[in-house]
Amino acid sequence: MLVIEFCGFVGNDAEIKEFNGQKFISFNVATSERYKDAQGNTVSRTTWISCLKPGESAVVQYLKKGTQVFVRGDFSAKTFTGANGIQVGVNCRVKELQLLGTKQDTGQTATQAGQQAAPAQPQAPAYGGNNPFGETTDKDDLPF
Repeated sequence: MLVIEFCGFVGNDAEIKEFNGQKFISFNVATSERYKDAQGNTVSRTTWISCLKPGESAVVQYLKKGTQVFVRGDFSAKTFTGANGIQVGVNCRVKELQLLGTKQDTGQTATQAGQQAAPAQPQAPAYGGNNPFGETTDKDDLPF
């Protein structure tokens, strides 16, 4: 068994489908990567993954187009003949699914992110005072 895990955006609203008497949640996820080629040009590549989650659950109402998800499951690939000749379809039988938000949630501008409260900075450890290992004047002098 091959396991696949990925993050991406749902490409279409999820549907409940039935195969051989068993119900599944069916949806597609797009994962994208960007990189620079040897000539320095930015290249973007999107991979579509067809997902089937066994059973029926309330999560289907949240799997809408544009929702970001994390998926882990069993990997399979099938070849088919498409408009561009022979192609490979990537499939996942979902074992774990986490909702991460929507494109609107993750598309914050820098000013929106800057308006959020910054996390508290950790305090430097105090040397001396209530130190159970005794007074230390040199912070590089470890008590052990």
